[in-house]
Amino acid sequence: MITIIDALQDKNLFGGIECFKDLTTWRRWITFLKATYGLPLSDGEVETFRKHTGRSEYTPPAGGWGEVACIVGRQSGKTRVASILAAYEAATAKPDPGGGELYALLVAQDHRAAQRALLSYVSAALGASDVLKNSVVESLRDSMTLKSGLRVAAYPCRPASVRGLRARVAICDELAFFRNSEQYPVDLEMLRALRPTLATTGGKLISISSPYGQAGALWEIHRRHYGRDDALILVWQATAPEMNPTLDANYLERMKEDDPDGYRAEVLGEFRAGLATLFDPDVLDEAVVPGQRELPPKDGIAYHAFVDPSGGRSDAFTLAIGHLGEDGAVVDALRAWKAPFNPSGVTEEAAVLLRQYRLNLVIGDRYAGEWPREQFRRCGIRYGVADKPKSDLYLSLLAAVNSARVELPDDPALLRELRGLERRRGSSGRDRVDHRPGSHDDRANAVAGLIDLLLRRTQPRQKPRAILFGPRGSRTFT
Repeated sequence: MITIIDALQDKNLFGGIECFKDLTTWRRWITFLKATYGLPLSDGEVETFRKHTGRSEYTPPAGGWGEVACIVGRQSGKTRVASILAAYEAATAKPDPGGGELYALLVAQDHRAAQRALLSYVSAALGASDVLKNSVVESLRDSMTLKSGLRVAAYPCRPASVRGLRARVAICDELAFFRNSEQYPVDLEMLRALRPTLATTGGKLISISSPYGQAGALWEIHRRHYGRDDALILVWQATAPEMNPTLDANYLERMKEDDPDGYRAEVLGEFRAGLATLFDPDVLDEAVVPGQRELPPKDGIAYHAFVDPSGGRSDAFTLAIGHLGEDGAVVDALRAWKAPFNPSGVTEEAAVLLRQYRLNLVIGDRYAGEWPREQFRRCGIRYGVADKPKSDLYLSLLAAVNSARVELPDDPALLRELRGLERRRGSSGRDRVDHRPGSHDDRANAVAGLIDLLLRRTQPRQKPRAILFGPRGSRTFT
């Protein structure tokens, strides 16, 4: 049978794809593909194999490894290589003797990513070949079926969606970032669901991903199998420039200067040290009052409020209102105005809600200098600047949640943001807390500020907490 390397070198097959016409820039990927299928390596390729797998020798099992994890930086060409793996398996698959349906499973963070990246590349790979383009008998938005009966299908990282299927190959694109819509990690559950789909086919499970923190399925695979000659899973780790020597040097230098942590993970392919999810999901769920979204204002209760303002372009404008109950801090109301919006109009709506709870003071951060202070002042609301940075507010919220001193509303968007918060070990010894790249924490920030504001009122000795800005200027607020 033709090997995957033969297919890449054949101009009538995958060699006809524009980006693969010159294979000299893909040499390390060629070695990776050879190793995946247990093909012979040259002496130089064996050295490359040793460097990127940490193994002392190249002794592949017959047919190569059944499970492979490739940990490389961004812009290294990993998605194109993943699509070639899927296209090769689809093109060389034999019909199932039992008449059942076989799959090439393409799994990504969401359906759109699986369709736009993996499936579109597989379709282009098959379509670029005069030999293979007529093998596709049906092409749908999220799948294509070949004459062999094998179906190439795109799936989001939902473990239940692949149960009961039988696969020739299963490819996980960016495994380290697999989370469900509620921001729970599903990387381990996804692998557990995929492995049985390959149990009777002799197929391969291949995870190709940039690394993230030192936790999760990809980190555990690396920790247990990298550098071990007897490991059942082949782990390949490399930097983006090693795998893709065409990367622009200026681009790499800018990344290194602008975001050193991101550079080490997204270019050098290293796991981020000292990174962990802030909240224990089970403990966080205990702080939520099921079914309680908002409590109306009541007489005899002293309310307080914290706002996370926004200019209306990308982030939400959020306001949290609460009171101090017998057992701790209670979040009575949480409102979020999603961008885009008119900041002046949203500030007026927020002021109306504040007055419903008999409030003429709101605390917030130093966002946008004087702008939010002036906007609230026009609405008759004083604006105080919190004296704690966001990370400290989140750490205070963590302590309150762990000690069961807070009641949170049953707000799915808030809970997604809280579950997505991450704690990083700072170089100065102080931990930093922030959301994952590409996520938001507007609701979480407002709630954290409110909880800190409320619980500090229970301390016998108050410290200055904010600077108030009112019609007569500013003064210290205690």
